[in-house]
Amino acid sequence: MEFIYLLAVPFFSVLWFLNLAQLLEKLKQGKDIHNQKVLGCVWSVGLTFSMIVAIISFI
Repeated sequence: MEFIYLLAVPFFSVLWFLNLAQLLEKLKQGKDIHNQKVLGCVWSVGLTFSMIVAIISFI
């Protein structure tokens, strides 16, 4: 059952990277990037907590 914790880390990593790519595209086009900044914070928190839970579950 602990392997589910390990699936959360790549999931949040992919979301974080896709958000970064979209942020850079919108920045290049001169569009508003507020939503990408907020989503980046959310994905960063999710990634951090999923890494902590994955590490703690295997100790």
